[in-house]
Amino acid sequence: MTGVGLLVVLTIASIANGFTTSDLSPFDGIAASVINPDSIDSTIDSKLREDGILEAAKQLSLLLKVQQKQTADLKMIIDQQSCGCNVKRYQRSQNYPLYSWGFNQNGEGYIMKEFGYRQFRLVSPGLTGQNNTVSFESVDYPDYYLRHFGFQLFLENVQSPRNPQIFDKDATFHIRQNKWFPYFNAYESVNFPNRFIRHSGFRLRIDPYRNTNLYKKDASFQTVLRPE
Repeated sequence: MTGVGLLVVLTIASIANGFTTSDLSPFDGIAASVINPDSIDSTIDSKLREDGILEAAKQLSLLLKVQQKQTADLKMIIDQQSCGCNVKRYQRSQNYPLYSWGFNQNGEGYIMKEFGYRQFRLVSPGLTGQNNTVSFESVDYPDYYLRHFGFQLFLENVQSPRNPQIFDKDATFHIRQNKWFPYFNAYESVNFPNRFIRHSGFRLRIDPYRNTNLYKKDASFQTVLRPE
C-alpha cells in the first residue's frame, strides 16, 4: 500500500470509530515518513502542515476520486479503439448546461435545448483512423457526420459530402480530455491544429484557441447519457 493509501485508510478508520484529529497523533510520525511531498500538490502539502492530517486526507481522497474518474474515461476511449465499437451520447455545453449539440433542418450545427439537441454516435478512432480521435455520427441519420466547412460545423452524408477528398479529416477531431475543466472534453481539429469545436452565438464552429475564460467554457463539452 502506498503512503497516500495508508493515510486515507487510517483517516477513514478514525472517522468510522469516532476518533478526533488528536487521536491520530501517534500516527503523525508514520504519515510524515510515508508521504513524499514531491508527489502531491503543494496545496495539499501545505494543508498537511497547517490543518493537520485529517483535512489533508479528505483532500487527497477527493483528488483520488477525480483521478479514478479520469482513468475510467480514458479506459472507455481505449476500449472503444481496441474493439472498434462506439457509443451513443449527447455533448452538453459547459457554460450552457441546458444546451447540447444539435442541428437544424439545414444541417447547421448548434448548441440547442429541449427537442433541439441530438444524440451522436462517438466513432473512435475517427474516420481518419488516427489514435485518440473521434468522429460524431448522427444517431437519427446514420452515415451523416459532423464536419467543419468554412470553419463552421455541418451534418453531411459521408457518401456525398462537399469536398469529399478532405471529408474524413474535416469530420475527425483529437480528444482532449479534461482540457480546461474536470469531466469536460475539448475537441481539436485534426487538419487545423489549435482550432477547437466551440459555440459562438450558439453556432458550432472551430475557432483558433484563445487564452480566455470565455473561450475555454465555449469549447468544453461533457459526454452524457442524457442532456438534462
